[in-house]
Order: sequence, then structure tokens, then C-alpha cells
Amino acid sequence: MTRVLLVHPEESRTRYDFQGIIENECLDLEWIQAILQDHGYEVTIFDRQVEKLSFQKFIEDKEYDVFYGEARCFQETFILEYAVAFKERFHGLVILGGPHAQINQERFFIPEADLVLSGYNYYDLPLIIEGNRDACNLSYRKDGKWICNERRAVDIGKMPLPDRSYFYAHPDRYPYLDLKHAMWLRSSFCCPYRCEFCLRNHMNRRVYSRRDVKDLVDEIELNDNENVYLVDDDFLFDESYVRAFIDEIRRRKISRNYICYGRADFIAAHEDIISDFKDIGLYYVLTGLEDFRDEKLDSYQKRNSVENNERCIEICQRNNVNLMAMFILGLDFKGKDFRELYAYIRRHHLRHVAVSVYTPELGIAEAADYITEDPSDFDYLHLVAKPKYLSVRAWYFHYYVLLIRLFLKGWREGVYDFIDYGDYIRSFIRNIFVFRKEEDHV
Repeated sequence: MTRVLLVHPEESRTRYDFQGIIENECLDLEWIQAILQDHGYEVTIFDRQVEKLSFQKFIEDKEYDVFYGEARCFQETFILEYAVAFKERFHGLVILGGPHAQINQERFFIPEADLVLSGYNYYDLPLIIEGNRDACNLSYRKDGKWICNERRAVDIGKMPLPDRSYFYAHPDRYPYLDLKHAMWLRSSFCCPYRCEFCLRNHMNRRVYSRRDVKDLVDEIELNDNENVYLVDDDFLFDESYVRAFIDEIRRRKISRNYICYGRADFIAAHEDIISDFKDIGLYYVLTGLEDFRDEKLDSYQKRNSVENNERCIEICQRNNVNLMAMFILGLDFKGKDFRELYAYIRRHHLRHVAVSVYTPELGIAEAADYITEDPSDFDYLHLVAKPKYLSVRAWYFHYYVLLIRLFLKGWREGVYDFIDYGDYIRSFIRNIFVFRKEEDHV
């Protein structure tokens, strides 16, 4: 029997890996596991987020024939390291894939890799492993050169039910903040919007594909898991679809807590839907407010307004829905912009806030004055391009001051009492006083 090892690398090797706070279920690997097991393969998942052993220790007393590793951009170094270690140990077939490969497949064209899959057509993997090289989205080596097959979008309706045995074997892991053991569920591939800064609308060849509502609810009903994370890039997109989802959940009397992504303009225009969604268990809605100025929203091609954002805030607060307000820290930020953003957050009583560093994404950014070549820095926590007005050091100074103020605010308000605020705040203070150039990206 062919033995396959499916690998999900760690998010980070710094103190900011957020283990035990936010951990992502390996949904794509679970799809692959279900497909391969149905074809008679012996499959093992290694998720470095939760495994106690290092990758090298994990494989040293085992035998495998095939390696499949997935990665996002900031995990590139880690998955390539594991692929090399696998090839050296087993001399087996090495396949690389995941979101990063969909955009930057050539970054996986290393000597130790045999194949790169740059699409969601996981159902082709059994034939690929058996030697077929005709599948779409597949790159392979021939006569010392990489051959890239035609790229195509995939219908999410072709995905099987995932094998969640690994997820259920770790009941104390995969939290989303205070919601423990949050099961990932996806109803669509790609995002229907085209925000300038976002990588997600480039997935699946930029083709939006969505599952049938009843099929989605079937999967929820099948899994008796209290917390469900709807990880679509925008679940609150189609009014009729969301209403049908709520109605079907109600009809079946399913009780769950839900986390989902949703745009502020949808929430602003549909308070009745948010109220009904809250009644069936909506707990967190993750919303990219992005900025507090209309001109910045326009520059991001957000197709939204500050007025909509503020109505969204009011609706979530009125309906007791936890709004995770997400903001982008621009490369053109000056000191006053960091301070005004904090004032805006306080003025609107935002309890749950996430700030991300504007990141010109590898493979989609038209032009960027990059200051790092380390893919691990592309984690939305580090500067990867030169700021417009401030020095790198000055930009980081204001960034860490903002983080300290946000963490102190959360501490005072009793948000996330499971986080060691003191440890994070002390680390931010230390980073302020890091002056050597090579440590600007701590």
C-alpha cells in the first residue's frame, strides 16, 4: 500500500505564531485524505501547529512513499525545508501545493520537488501519484525542465466530504480566540470582489464557485461540533444564499456558534439578516473596515465607504454580534495616522480589532520597493516594502506603539482573558528599542 504524508507547516517560528489562540484546521489536507483513502492509499497528516515532535523526529522511525505539502507565502521556507528533509530521508515522490502555489508555483521549482499542483483539483491526485501527468494545474519536470499544464478553475461542488479524523483527534486544539475547536467549513472558492490589496480574489483562477446551500448544511449537521468557522473569503455576499442558509439551519433545528467573513456594506444594508443570523448562532463576523477615510478605501478599490463601515459597527453592536474589525496599516502612514486610527477605534468602542501591515503580495503586486526577500516576512505583521514617508525604524516605532495601546485597551476591557497580555506588551516594548537594521523585522 502506498503511504502518503500530508504536511501543513507552522504559521511562524517567532513568538507571534498565535498557537493556542488561533489555529487553522487543515481542511485542504482533509479533502486530500478523503480522496486518497477512497483510492486505497494509507494517509497520515502532520500539522506542525499541533504536533509536539519536530518534522525530523516525526518521520525518523516511519516509512513514507509520497509527500504532499501545502503552504501560504509566509510558510514557504518551512514547507521547502520539510520537502528537502523528506526527499533525503525517503527518496520518495514530493508534491507541493496550496494557496502560495496557485500564485507563485515557480517558487516551488526546487531540485527536491517532483510536482507542483497549483489548483484545487485534488481529485486528480490518485492518478498523478500513479504517474499520469495530464492533469490541469500540474507542473512537472521533464528532461531537466519544468513543464506547466493548462491552468483551470475548479468547481467546489466536486469536493468530497473531508476526513476530519485528525481534527477530532485533537479536541483541545484549533481554537478561534474564545471558541474552542472551531471546525473549518468552506462554501466557495475565490472572492467575488477585487480589492487591490487582497490575494484571496486570485485563488481558483479568479473564478468564484459556490456550493449548494443544502449540501453545506448537510456537512454542518453531519459534524456534531459546537463551533463552525465559515472560512469563505466573503460568506455574506449573496442575500438569497445567506437567507436560504439561515432558513435551512432553522428548519433542521441545528444549534452551533458561527464565525464568518462579511463585508461592511452587506451588513449595513441587511440588519434583518444579521439579526436572524445572530438568532441561529452568529458569534463573530470578520469585517475588513480597512481604514477610517474614504479616499483610502477608494485607493484599495474597496467599493465601500466609511458611512457603511460605521453603520456596520452600529448594527453589530445593536445585535450583540462580535465584530472583528480589521484595518490595514498603509505604507504611506505617518505618525498621526497611527494615532488617528487608535482614536477612531476608541471612539467607536471596537472591542475586537486586528491590524495588518499593507503587504504587496508576491506574484500580484504590480510594483513594490521590497526591503526583504524572506517569504516568512509576508505574514502581515512585518514591513516587506519601503514606507513612503517614514523610515523603516520610525514606521515600526509607531506600529508597536499602536499595538501596545490596543493590547492595553483589550486588557482593561477584559477581552480575551486567555491571552498573556503582559508577555506580548513586553515584547512590543523590546522591539521598539531594537535599532540594528537586521533586527527591524523582529
